[in-house]
Amino acid sequence: MENEERRIKVPTTGVFDFPNLILGGKGKYVDKTDLLYQLANDADQQLFISRPRRFGKSLMLSTLKAMFECRRELFKGLAIDKLPWEWDKPFPVVSFTMSSAAGSTYEKFTSNLRSLVEDLASEHGVPFDKGKTTEKNFEDFLKAAAAKSPTRQIVVLIDEYDEPVAKFLNDITTLNRGRSDLHDFYEKLKVNSGSIRFLMMTGVTKLTKLSVFSGMNHLKDRSMDERFATLLGYTPDELDGALRENVEAFGEKNGMDFKAAKAALLSWYDGYRFSPRSEARVCNPVSLGSALESGELKGYWETTGRTTLIINRMANAGKLPADLENVPARPLTLDVCDAETLPMVSLLYQGGYLTIKDVKRGDPTKDETDSYVLAPPNLEVREALFEGYLSQAMGLDEDPFNALVDKAKRLIASGDIAEVVETMLFSLYAQIPPDWRIKDEAEAKRYFQLFFAMLGANPAPEFPSARGYADAVVERPSAVYVLEFKYDESSEAAIKQIRDRGYADKWIGGERPVTLVGINFNPKKRNIDMPIIEKECKV
Repeated sequence: MENEERRIKVPTTGVFDFPNLILGGKGKYVDKTDLLYQLANDADQQLFISRPRRFGKSLMLSTLKAMFECRRELFKGLAIDKLPWEWDKPFPVVSFTMSSAAGSTYEKFTSNLRSLVEDLASEHGVPFDKGKTTEKNFEDFLKAAAAKSPTRQIVVLIDEYDEPVAKFLNDITTLNRGRSDLHDFYEKLKVNSGSIRFLMMTGVTKLTKLSVFSGMNHLKDRSMDERFATLLGYTPDELDGALRENVEAFGEKNGMDFKAAKAALLSWYDGYRFSPRSEARVCNPVSLGSALESGELKGYWETTGRTTLIINRMANAGKLPADLENVPARPLTLDVCDAETLPMVSLLYQGGYLTIKDVKRGDPTKDETDSYVLAPPNLEVREALFEGYLSQAMGLDEDPFNALVDKAKRLIASGDIAEVVETMLFSLYAQIPPDWRIKDEAEAKRYFQLFFAMLGANPAPEFPSARGYADAVVERPSAVYVLEFKYDESSEAAIKQIRDRGYADKWIGGERPVTLVGINFNPKKRNIDMPIIEKECKV
């Protein structure tokens, strides 16, 4: 079985070059070429699409490049091989990523942008005039490359369009200078649009769309187009089809049948909805591929680069991760946001931390527009938000914090909660900055939920019983914990409420021992009193 598992190809998580992926034979390509065919034959040929980082945008552009170069041998057996693509009409493809133009200073950015254009000219055998501006050289390059083409047209594919200015989001003066340069640079694409058979630009955010794209108002945004809602990411149906053997192998490693393995993977990595006009949801492809390869359910996406800007904006707005479960938003909020004000909801949505959970349709006869309800897409993102908030916004050192979390998870899994609530929870409350208000039970309880979620317990808040709601119930294979939280009362009062209202009755007499935990927050100390823990409770 071990040898068989090694022979199963997994979806690529690190190969972004389509020819290498196909010819190398080491990774699995989940066929999206039917959607790429639609995209390439869109009535509008100058397009833009945004997606969160590590969602397959680079691989998509590489696949489009191979399509327009008519490398049909790479597409044998794929959907496009049976579609009427013009394999006998190749186009020269100008493909580059703007991340190569990014720099830590304005001077480095302009120097890198000039080097990028010079490299493009060299690659395509076009002269580069050192006496001209970067923008003029780029325009001359586009014209010369098109003139060399048999069709007098070229294809242009640009990845990470927003990367250069994203470096300057905390420096508005430099951001505006860089944005102005990019405006002039990208404008050359519009001026020469007649020489471009197809243009695709991708990026993570639309932070700079209004200013950078004001010279490119001919671009059509396909980011929320229902036709391409599943273009980037893996669907549940693809787990049943192209990825079925991978899901089965994952299940074997973890003692699950196919149904349970699929459900676990979806709960961790699925849930991204990219179009309000489509119910389709997709998994993060890098995270899912990493889980299928390693056999472990854990966070992979956030390790590729946490956005400190987003966590800082949450902290500055006084928001906790629990506040992001049902966030109202209007379409315009998600479409464009101002780089100067950096609206938090737009940042979270475009960064992949929130997705469309529900759509509330407006009544056009009453001039009502649609509105959205946003939420984190899955367990992976929720965990990333919890961890990022605690370790960054609260200023906890990463190594000690990770050690604390790992220890707490082991204790909870083993059925020992005493040290977690008596020592670790006390320590975490002590880390809350003094200027953060904790004015009532609701606010104190929000931190309790945050801390416990990060400690791996993921408590179910307000768990119902016949006579009320427990503040949290933590169910583990070896134990059940019923927790009640009080503000400016006593731990004894919390335990008494659990008993009086029968919060633990559901589990008493079962196979797992039941433990009651009463916790009181003392506003004078800005911390919890000593919790009361009653094990093997008999109510």
